[in-house]
Amino acid sequence: MIERYNLLRSFIKSEIVEDVKFDNVVSEYWVAEPFIKIVIFEDVEHNKLKYFAIEPSLNVDELKILASLIVDLRRVLTIRDISLEPEERAKALVKNFEKLTKEYGIKVNSDLYSRMLYYLFREFFGYSIIEPLMVDPNVEDISCDGYDIPIFVYQKNYGYLETNIKIPKLALDRLVMLLTQKSGKHISLANPIVDSTLPDGSRLQATFGTEITPRGSSFTIRKFATQPLTPLDLIRFGTIPLGIMAYLWLAIEHKLSVIVVGETASGKTTTLNSILMFVPPDAKVVSIEDTREIRLYHENWLAQVTRTGIGEQEIDMYDLLKAALRQRPDYIVVGEVRGKEAQTLFQAMSTGHASYSTFHAGDINQMVYRFESDPLNVPRSMLQFLDIVLVQNTYLRGAKRIRRTKEINEILGIDPVDKNLLVNQFARWDAKRDDHIEVSTPKKLEKIAMSRMDDVYEELQRRKRYLEWMINIGVKDYTEFTKLIHNYYRNPEVAISRAL
Repeated sequence: MIERYNLLRSFIKSEIVEDVKFDNVVSEYWVAEPFIKIVIFEDVEHNKLKYFAIEPSLNVDELKILASLIVDLRRVLTIRDISLEPEERAKALVKNFEKLTKEYGIKVNSDLYSRMLYYLFREFFGYSIIEPLMVDPNVEDISCDGYDIPIFVYQKNYGYLETNIKIPKLALDRLVMLLTQKSGKHISLANPIVDSTLPDGSRLQATFGTEITPRGSSFTIRKFATQPLTPLDLIRFGTIPLGIMAYLWLAIEHKLSVIVVGETASGKTTTLNSILMFVPPDAKVVSIEDTREIRLYHENWLAQVTRTGIGEQEIDMYDLLKAALRQRPDYIVVGEVRGKEAQTLFQAMSTGHASYSTFHAGDINQMVYRFESDPLNVPRSMLQFLDIVLVQNTYLRGAKRIRRTKEINEILGIDPVDKNLLVNQFARWDAKRDDHIEVSTPKKLEKIAMSRMDDVYEELQRRKRYLEWMINIGVKDYTEFTKLIHNYYRNPEVAISRAL
């Protein structure tokens, strides 16, 4: 998205700065200067904060001209123009825009030219009316609940806020169709609900019409960072402490299976994606998801996505998981376990495949209960092949949402007497101190030690120092992080010497 605005800046002919005054401003910031500014202010009358997106202004006559230009540009821009590289597409748009204004006989001064060009870029290359929300890096969720209803966003510093954006019926129907088309799906009255992934990796859930959502078409967008979070980010945020992260690195190298458990929006997929960056460089990884969310910097990685709504040719996670087992993967990743694929996943664990997934549950007891109940029906004898369970949750600190891994559990087997799972919870989060406390020793290190020639506890300390070194030198990009991890695998002595 930043590239789009860099391109736009090269075409505009004047500066666009909207001088809008607000009382009781709490925060204001540019998200695409000089085009989009965000103001968060206190609505004293209703005693709440509101989110206001400021864009270049157009009067009624100018809006009518813009609407006509958009219709005609859609007609004259060819398939060839659409297939060009971004810079060439931008040039084609500007060229046809200038041509049409001459045909209309309209004199467009440099200020109006720049303002209209912003809206043309927004319409043809962006996300239409919700563009400001999509480009705001502080927005995590976008919720539209129906026709002419204010859109709400979750702003990471202030929580849920009402915005100044309302979308009428025809415009919202068009926007929902645009979003689903961008994600490679189709929505209609016959197929009125879609769950998919937008090109930037954000998750989209949309409905069309009033049949299943009486207030009108709707959508929810769960945004994901352009750069996926690394284990270093989770350490910095306090989600997982340094020592536990070094332990997980060892566990993943030695193919211990991990499930991240938590409630909705607790950051399960983010945590799963980050710890998978510890996978050894030469390992074969197969990932299976309903909507594409896992992002790795790994050469030998086969990413698979389910296909629905195509009659008998529908391909679900169970089908993909069965096929994956025939591809001799070292690591199997299932985005989220929800159905009959659970039994196959645990069968894969029992045959030595390192398996990773997320699961909706509040704690390890709920996880066991749900796995053993319909429709999953995983027998307890299979659950013992799972090695590690991370329990994650979301907490509010004021209006800010924080995510913490509240428990780190190891499954050690089944008690021969009462048939209960033997669980070693060796670390947990203390809410009062906002700190993780080790309450016992990790038993899986003993299992890891059996396959190593060196002292596993010394190796754990070396990896802690290596991760700490990466934090100190400011590693943030996930590709740079992964390269450094791969360097450690290939020559640990050289890699650790840099960190000393």
